[in-house]
Formats: sequence, structure tokens, C-alpha cells
Amino acid sequence: MQPKDNHEHLLDSWLTLMDDGPAPEGPIRLPVLSGSMLPEIPVKATAHIEKAPARHCLKGQVVVYRDKNRLVVHRILWRLGWGSSLLLFEKGDNNARGGWIKGSQIRGMVVAVDLNDDKGPQPLQINPRRAQISLNADMRHRVLAFPRWVKHTLLGINN
Repeated sequence: MQPKDNHEHLLDSWLTLMDDGPAPEGPIRLPVLSGSMLPEIPVKATAHIEKAPARHCLKGQVVVYRDKNRLVVHRILWRLGWGSSLLLFEKGDNNARGGWIKGSQIRGMVVAVDLNDDKGPQPLQINPRRAQISLNADMRHRVLAFPRWVKHTLLGINN
């Protein structure tokens, strides 16, 4: 049997995380395509992903979740659960604001990052402190944006 080429492995990995295909052999590896997780995870790095349900994802952990037909790598900042339901507040470290996702959107956890240098994949630790810093930045952004929202929404002023 021929070994799979890199493109075929990427497609298999993507399909696996989208729940549309069989799991590839070995780790699930996908390239990082945006700078939303800078500086910890740069563009063109390779994320090593372990499939996991949302209940295993903790505050400070970097996860992969499904947003329509794309996969997003962001950090969990807050967990809110009751009964069998779980909501997670996520945000890219380099983004101004985060958002809520359902636990059912979680596809896995990023367990290592390969910067494509000579060091190979480096383990990615859960970082609750970074999550708190990111959550504070999100709140600060929302508070500072509130006067603009009032002017625009309530007063009809656009500048």
C-alpha cells in the first residue's frame, strides 16, 4: 500500500474533525491558517490535535471547534454547564473579542504545536492565566465599545 501524501493526510484530518470521515493513521495534524492565536501559535505552524469531547476541555486549553464548514483553533476562557448542556466562551489570543460556542461544536484539543523548525512538535500546556488575561481584554473591549453602541443604536449617530 502506498503511503498517503501530505494533501491526502490533510484532507483525511479535516474530514475526521468535521465528523465526515474515518480517522487517519497517527495524529491529526492540520496547518494553522490565521494569526488569531499569535504569539503562541503562529500562522503556518502545525497543530497536533487529539479528538476529545467538550467535557474534557478546561479553561485555558486550546481547542479545535467546528464553525459551519471550517475548523477554528481558539482558547477556552469560560465554561458554563448545566445538566448535559455545555456552553464555552472562546477567543483567539490575538482577537479583540470572543464568543460563545456549544459543547457539541468541539472537535478536539491542541496537544502540541510544530513551528516547522528543527525542534519538532512542542507540547501545548493548559494556560488558565492566559485565559484570564484574554477574558479581561475581551471585557475591556466590550466596555470601551459600549458608548459607540449607544450613539449608533439609540441616538442614530454613525461617527
